[in-house]
Amino acid sequence: MFFHRFRERLEGIMKKTVVTHKGKTTIPIKIRRALGIVPGTVLEWSTQGNVIVVRKKTGVLNEVQKHIRSRAGTWKGKLSGIGLLRRTRP
Repeated sequence: MFFHRFRERLEGIMKKTVVTHKGKTTIPIKIRRALGIVPGTVLEWSTQGNVIVVRKKTGVLNEVQKHIRSRAGTWKGKLSGIGLLRRTRP
C-alpha cells in the first residue's frame, strides 16, 4: 500500500534541468522530497540505451545520518527537546 502511494507521488514528474560545463545539474525539489534525497545522499548512475537512470543508493549513510546514529543512546538526563538539540548539534 505504501509503495503504491509513493509511486503515485512520483508518477508524471517530468522536469528539465541544464547540465553545467562541469557536468553538474540540479535535481528538482519535488523529486528530492519524494525520494528523500538530502545533501550527502549517494546516487548511482547508469545508462540503458540513450536513457540515463539514476537510483538512490540504499544502505549508505550520509553525514547527517552518521551524526545522528553516533549520538544514539547517549542521552542521559532530563533535557528538553531544545536542550537535546543544542547538545547534539555540531
